[in-house]
Amino acid sequence: MPTRSEPIRQRLTRKLKAAASQLWEQFRTLRRALVHPGVPWYAKAVCGCAVAYVASPIQLIPNFIPVIGQLDDVVVIGLSIKFLKRCVPPSVLRECQNKSPSAFESAPSPEPCNPYPTTKA
Repeated sequence: MPTRSEPIRQRLTRKLKAAASQLWEQFRTLRRALVHPGVPWYAKAVCGCAVAYVASPIQLIPNFIPVIGQLDDVVVIGLSIKFLKRCVPPSVLRECQNKSPSAFESAPSPEPCNPYPTTKA
């Protein structure tokens, strides 16, 4: 006999699966940006550090701590994606999100960009 909380559990499970899938896609985007020739070197350095941090067994907050351990990985990936969006041209970022690394061989060299854009008041 189904209980009242089952639909809530199903919705929560669906949302968690969608969030995990989105996180995995962002992680793959970071990995692809590491080898793309259209990504500036400093953005590659940030991506490399983020990938190494997530894959490393040595972390600021260990993963065996139930929620906070995974939350720091999510924050690192989110911040590095935000940095990539500021530094990489949109066409290159779309390529990193949609294609495999072998498709990057004929990409143009990167143009310098300012990671901290100034706004005019």
